[in-house]
Amino acid sequence: MRSAVIQFVLLMLTCVALSAHANPLARPGDMLLRHDIRLLVDEGVLNLPMNTWPIPWGDVYDQLSRAPAAALTPESVDAMARLRDRARWELDPSEWYLTGWASASAEPRVIRTFENTPREEAEAGVAFSWTNSRFTVNLSAAYANDPIDEEEFRPDDTYVGMVLGNWMVTAGWQQRWWGPGNDASSILSSNARPRPGVTLQRNLSTPFKTKWLSWLGPWNLTTFMEYLDDERVIEDPLLWGFRLGFRPLKGLEINVTRTAMWCGEDRPCDLSTFFDLLKGNDNKGQNTTPEEEPGNQLAGYDIRWSLPRDIPVALYMQWTAEDGRPQGVPLGSFLRLVGAEHWGSIGGFAHRSYVEVAETISREGGFGSSDEIPNVAYNHPLYRTGYRYNKRVMGHGIDGDGRSYSIGTTLVDSGNNTWNASLRYMEINIIGLPDIAHSLSPTPQESWDMLFTHERGTRFGRFYFGVGYSQLDDEVSGESTSDATGFIRWSSR
Repeated sequence: MRSAVIQFVLLMLTCVALSAHANPLARPGDMLLRHDIRLLVDEGVLNLPMNTWPIPWGDVYDQLSRAPAAALTPESVDAMARLRDRARWELDPSEWYLTGWASASAEPRVIRTFENTPREEAEAGVAFSWTNSRFTVNLSAAYANDPIDEEEFRPDDTYVGMVLGNWMVTAGWQQRWWGPGNDASSILSSNARPRPGVTLQRNLSTPFKTKWLSWLGPWNLTTFMEYLDDERVIEDPLLWGFRLGFRPLKGLEINVTRTAMWCGEDRPCDLSTFFDLLKGNDNKGQNTTPEEEPGNQLAGYDIRWSLPRDIPVALYMQWTAEDGRPQGVPLGSFLRLVGAEHWGSIGGFAHRSYVEVAETISREGGFGSSDEIPNVAYNHPLYRTGYRYNKRVMGHGIDGDGRSYSIGTTLVDSGNNTWNASLRYMEINIIGLPDIAHSLSPTPQESWDMLFTHERGTRFGRFYFGVGYSQLDDEVSGESTSDATGFIRWSSR
């Protein structure tokens, strides 16, 4: 299976036309970058889908070059200048760029948000990036000291890409964040490390020219096939993902998403199985035998709506359906996430604040309805390791059967420095049924944490500092533990 994947990667890369320009990708985790893109989209300067990361830099730069010369707030002017400078640098085809980084952390956070906090107690890495008129290359190598997944050497964020028309094919390890959430994504987040795979995505989100589809507005599409680790109940499965996003109205973005685990040791792996998966033939409930079931699927949609420009508020939601149900439980049980954002200026700083609530208990109804379905979210009766990779869930960081309440804010000054603060309360594995696959705890826990971070650019590179505090209460033993966390990271960029 592994050799087949490699052959497919090589075939895709060699079949792409050589005359097009390849656009490097804006990876998730950069709080300043996300603030700038969201501000300009919310202000109407850019009109592109922004809730599917990584985002092609070419799409951002293309829209910036055609941005309307309308009256902008000082915060929008600063954001536009930063994005233009960053895009020109990322797309510069003139030479190789070398980037180095290192971090040290005491009690690193286990649950990750969009913010790129350190994963391990000590990490160091180097990356080479290069773009020309034919393809782009980003080679990254990092070392982690005593990592939780026992993988000390990591190729994360290594990829090569080529373009055919308005489509890019990439192969490598890409971090993804699919959804409008600030604290989490219920279907695909950066909580787990990236997986090796092949990706096809649209470069520029230009609308359809035909009148039948032009109403969709700017749109993008991403699909991938990734290889999961072999330390699983069913070894060597594949993860397929598909996401379509569009903006039919100014201020409104809609995305539909499907992911599926399939293939693996002693499981069917042919094209007919994959087509059965595409058709949803694994969602027949009691009519599907283990031999007939092609995979483990999640599907859902998310919506983000920015109110008119003079009302700096956005509302968002993400609904994710799980098929990993026990016998007799109907399809249509959902994981839910809702949130709101507000932005503006205060004391000479641009700011963006949010409040977010998420529930990973599978239910047929909405928040607070009574029909809880335990041990379904991120689990599956056949793929019993579940929707996880290297001991971390690939969706919401609290894993299944949990609930999270969070608030946070980001401040940005004119010198490209950021301050971030967040507070979160979590109920982990609320139902408390034994779940050996749960990445955090087999028993019910309550936890809350706070985190303050600051990122600053100097002539010696960018420095990223963080301090935080967390408390954990075990509902079974009655024990309570608390930890203080702190970290520092340096990057040559």
